Amino acid sequence: MRTRKGNTGKRKRYKSAVRKIYKTTDGYLSGRADIKKPRRVAVIDQRKDDGALAVVKIYSKKDKQGKAFLKRPVLKPKKHPSLSEPSIVGKKVHIGSKDGATYKAIYKGDLRETGDKLTIWERLLILFGVRGKTKGQKKAHKTKMKKWRNHFKK
Repeated sequence: MRTRKGNTGKRKRYKSAVRKIYKTTDGYLSGRADIKKPRRVAVIDQRKDDGALAVVKIYSKKDKQGKAFLKRPVLKPKKHPSLSEPSIVGKKVHIGSKDGATYKAIYKGDLRETGDKLTIWERLLILFGVRGKTKGQKKAHKTKMKKWRNHFKK
């Protein structure tokens, strides 16, 4: 077996996409190519080894109530030029898109860049919000993210 000169065995480092806001369609996340509704997503976490993303959906604040959304932060168009109206974030963390019966990881190349970014404070509010309030919700979120980091292997 031949080895390349200068290959030190280091892993490839992926440029961080954490805090960035991307553009996609609702159909991409649900695995239905026929749904073309535009959707903004915010990256809250990224795997170091392959660059896969964990994202949350961004929704218009208008008429949104209930437990599926975080009350804070409110993303305003003045701070975020990619948004057209005040927006809020969903509580569900998306770690993959449906591809038939299986799931595939979300990568930066699958999404379109908007040139917009969350502030550090906004990302922290989102991270604390998505993990839930009760002990059981926090444990479920922690387990989900731990399994995602390990590629769902034991």
